[in-house]
Amino acid sequence: MFKVLLITLSLATISFTSKALNHDPQLIHSDAGEVIKMRVQGHRVECQQNTDVVKWCYSVQKGASIGMETWEVLQQPIEGFTFEEGYTYDLIVRIDMQQGKTGSERFKYTLVEIISKIKES
Repeated sequence: MFKVLLITLSLATISFTSKALNHDPQLIHSDAGEVIKMRVQGHRVECQQNTDVVKWCYSVQKGASIGMETWEVLQQPIEGFTFEEGYTYDLIVRIDMQQGKTGSERFKYTLVEIISKIKES
């Protein structure tokens, strides 16, 4: 019985690891934050912090919304990510909570991996 349980646990671990490496899960929880899939559209959008300052932000889809028609504005930078206009990116991004911050600034986005970079037509 013990051998069957051990084999079952080993297979479950291998299955989870291979899915994580293939970026299968939509969301992975870790001690360092949450790791998600994110699509970044090939052009940035204008977003304003106040009436005097114009800021350029990413237009993104996250997790299960990737491939849908709707996009959301991401006002924070993605640390470690260098954006090139005209390319759509599929990324793996870690999201961490920042203590003492409020609103959208309480989230810190860090690039884990670029899955793809595709030239827009």
